Formats: sequence, C-alpha cells, structure tokens
Amino acid sequence: MEKRELRKHYLALRAAVTDRQKKDAAICRNLRELACCQSADALALYVTDGKEPDLKELFLWKRTFLPRYAEELKQYELVEIRDPEKDLVPGRYGLLEPRPELAAASTDFVRQHIVFVTPAVACTRRGVRLGRGGGFYDRMLETAGLQAVGVVYDCQLADDLPAEPHDKPLDFIVTESGVRKCMSSENEMKKEKK
Repeated sequence: MEKRELRKHYLALRAAVTDRQKKDAAICRNLRELACCQSADALALYVTDGKEPDLKELFLWKRTFLPRYAEELKQYELVEIRDPEKDLVPGRYGLLEPRPELAAASTDFVRQHIVFVTPAVACTRRGVRLGRGGGFYDRMLETAGLQAVGVVYDCQLADDLPAEPHDKPLDFIVTESGVRKCMSSENEMKKEKK
C-alpha cells in the first residue's frame, strides 16, 4: 500500500477507537512509568486533534513543551508552557498552540533536555513512524538528542510501513496496553511492559 492509503486505513482505525478516556489514562500511566520520561528534564508533548491519544494529564508533570508553528521558519518550534489555561491559543489547523509571545526553546536545550512524545498515524515495532504527511514532526525530531517516544492506540501498530532515509526512528512506542522498546528488526523487539 502507498502512504496515502496507509494513512487512510490507520486513521479510520483510530477514529473507530472506543473507551478513549480509559485508553488515554492507560497511555499516560505507561508514559509516567517509562524510565526515559521519568528521568527527563522536560517533555515535548502535543495537544490532541480529538482523535489522537489525549496527554493533557501529563501537562506540567515535568517541564512541558508544546509545538507552535513559526510562520517565518515554515516549521514547528517547541515552546514551554507553565499554565495551559493561559499559555495556549488556537493556532495552525485550529489546534491549541503556545501563545506567540512565549519564547521558543533553543536547539541546544531541545537536544540536551527534552524527550519527545509524538503522535503518529501508525508505528511499527521497529520504530518506523507514519505521520500525517507534512513532515513537520520529522523536522522537529531531527533536533531530538534524547529519546523519541511514539504514542498510538494498539490498533495503530503496523507490521510494516515505508521508511524514508531522513526518518528518525522512534526509541519506544507507548499504547494503552504497554511500552515497546523499538529495535532494528522485528525479531529483536522485546516488550518492556505488557
């Protein structure tokens, strides 16, 4: 299947997910138990589009950075939020983003201190991530110096997905049923928690 068909397939599976609040709570619990998240100085999280797993209960568990579209750069940057009620406003694509006057994190800070927790349309157990197709998260993940954690529902785990040379593989995948450490091959994959 081509990426466009794969996206359509996995987005339909995600849209059909039931018991979202229960599954989102389990995903947040699994993220809290993940060692790299526990030891991180800061987390790069996201605001759900209404279909992605909702991580708002993790906002402010650690220093929290959210993506904001920088029109002049034509890409997203990470911005720290301290009060979600005051610091977020509608942004690109109608999603909540940090206010324009809040300072963006430096590339050095991002590389040295932030663990990325990223949404996906689908992921493989090897760490291949299928995004929405704009390449925005791919470009943000290029600055990741620490771990990158993909967050999806179990139904979004794929056996195989096309990968591009510039794609940064994920280190972990977190779903409602557990945490999976990503390895270079399916045979080496092992579950850290079930």
